[in-house]
Amino acid sequence: MSLANINICRDNDDPFYRYKMPPIQAKIEGKGNGIKTRVLNATDVARALARPVPYVIKYFGFELGAQTAIDEDKEKFLINGVHENSKLQDVLDGFISKFVLCQSCKNPETVLKVEKNGRISKDCKACEVKQIRNCFC
Repeated sequence: MSLANINICRDNDDPFYRYKMPPIQAKIEGKGNGIKTRVLNATDVARALARPVPYVIKYFGFELGAQTAIDEDKEKFLINGVHENSKLQDVLDGFISKFVLCQSCKNPETVLKVEKNGRISKDCKACEVKQIRNCFC
């Protein structure tokens, strides 16, 4: 079953917006204390955002206060606990706002660079603005 792509910037409701991504698909696995949420299409979402998959999954763990497990070879991405698709999509919007969209033009054509001193710089290819952040804030 294939779901229709959604706008990367969900605030933009233009059906012809050219920057699209698949909506998050998650599945609950296990039971009791070992219950986990598996993100089924993390690779496709990260590819649409032009970011590495571990950045997205680790952001989920950080924002949800949960441990994560990443196995890129088997495309297995787990977040401890039960997390609904809608909640994960809302958390992903935070990631997109902080680390994908340009703060000036709201365009997702940005390049993320993690420097050795812990700073994160984001260069916009559309408006050529450079933004710098100190880690996750």
